[in-house]
Amino acid sequence: MNGAGKGTHETAPATEIDPELWAEVMAITEAMVPVPTDPTDDLPADFVEAKYLRAFADIDDAVKKGAFTSGFAHYQKYGASENRLRWPAYRHAHPITETPNFPAHGADAVFWSPSGHAMVIGWIDDAGDSLSSISLVKHETVLGLTEALARCRRQDAERAVGAADGRLLGFWSVFACRTELKPEDIRLVLMTEADCKAIPAKIQQVSDERLREIALEYAAHASYWGHPQVEAFGFLDRGLGTALVTLSAGLARRIAAGAFCKRYGPSRKFVASIIVCLYGKVEYLFLQAALFSRAAGHQEFEFIYVSNSPELAERLCKEAELAARIYGISIALVILPGNAGFGLANNAAASFAQSDRILIVNPDVFPRSDDWAHAHTALLDAKPEAETRFFGVPLFYDDGSLMHAGMYFEMDEGFSVTSTEITRRNLGRVEHYGKGAPPNTAVLLRSRPVPAVSGAFMSVDRDWFERLGGFSASYVFGHYEDADLCLRSLQAGTPVYLHNLPYWHLEGKGSTRRPVHEGGSLVNRWYFTTEWGGIIRDGMQGPTPDRLSRLEVVSEPT
Repeated sequence: MNGAGKGTHETAPATEIDPELWAEVMAITEAMVPVPTDPTDDLPADFVEAKYLRAFADIDDAVKKGAFTSGFAHYQKYGASENRLRWPAYRHAHPITETPNFPAHGADAVFWSPSGHAMVIGWIDDAGDSLSSISLVKHETVLGLTEALARCRRQDAERAVGAADGRLLGFWSVFACRTELKPEDIRLVLMTEADCKAIPAKIQQVSDERLREIALEYAAHASYWGHPQVEAFGFLDRGLGTALVTLSAGLARRIAAGAFCKRYGPSRKFVASIIVCLYGKVEYLFLQAALFSRAAGHQEFEFIYVSNSPELAERLCKEAELAARIYGISIALVILPGNAGFGLANNAAASFAQSDRILIVNPDVFPRSDDWAHAHTALLDAKPEAETRFFGVPLFYDDGSLMHAGMYFEMDEGFSVTSTEITRRNLGRVEHYGKGAPPNTAVLLRSRPVPAVSGAFMSVDRDWFERLGGFSASYVFGHYEDADLCLRSLQAGTPVYLHNLPYWHLEGKGSTRRPVHEGGSLVNRWYFTTEWGGIIRDGMQGPTPDRLSRLEVVSEPT
């Protein structure tokens, strides 16, 4: 914002809003014919002096200091040409008075985190006048506002107002707000298309991690009249998805930046680094050390265990020290100060690697053969570099049947049917070749390029991994980030391969899964579909995708 001086079209207003929403507003602004600024022009019908000063606190300050005689004087000189009456800060600034017929409503909770994010949960019976935005206001200053509202069923509200017509009375949102927010004298302003209501807001200050948990648990448990994922995707599309991804990614980056590494056993240059991400369980560290160390040549590999559970740090240190001493392996233990998620935890661990190759391995993955180390090295020596730069392996259930032999993509067509409309939505999905097949199905075990491989086991040239930027920070906790990395590798000119180095996988046993992770998976599926849906439909869909045979090589990542 330009303050009291001359404005430009490149500066955002002081009120913090979703960047995409702001970009949309600026695009509208720049496309409009500038409003005449002749002082003799009539007062615009939608200009309200008090509302203008409430929306732009620096202009209000300039008027009080005598730089302008009024807010309208600023509007005539600068604000009209900048189309300030179209800015979200003005459109959402609450009017001086409220009308008495505001719809029945309730505010259940307002959470705020010190990094500048808020979450609001409430309900409103807005059949005749739809809720359009919510904001947090202190005195005359807008601390945060959003139009990205998710609607859901609230059966308690339905009973209270006697609604049984398929309407969604509940609302919730996560949005950016000013970091100087304090609990006192905060009002929650509900704006409908024609009305407004300011109500006292009880602010509950929580950590960023707790705010993320509350939001994702709410997303996981929200109910609708129609298809849950189709309905949820629609609200995520309207800005809520971006807000949740932004909150989680910022938090994950801060957590990953606080990584602490302690080494046990020899420290030197290794052939490869086996990176294992732990969450909620410690016992698999010792079990993996016992089974991987049975192979000749295991000394050429280091193990890097990275923990998303800081409360387990002391026990993990003891386990790592004992395992390194008993089995003669090198272990680097990376402790994070919070849960950075699967992707960024592995990225943090990779930065401590003492080798030029990294193996991403789940804690519940174990070698089927005692020559895994020599087999991995021999494969790198025998195959062309293009076929080993990034590859996965077959994974087997404990009963011997096949679990993974590479992954491919499908687009599910979801239909949400309510009393008033039918909504169709594409939902991206990852599928596995040969799931449940007999263990010796040769056609599934042969070396070949595949659309993607599972993050349960990936072998990647470290330089290539780093040039791709590692795993994306945009996926919450874990789910779809492995497919995303494979597609980025394909776009950069290197398809991933599957090579027959078999491993056991006790799927889902290596970590603790909670309701918050279901919410993360929902957001991840939405983000993956949004990011890659077009490319999947254009030649990457199904078990025999066209694009692998007509690979479009683009410039490599820098």
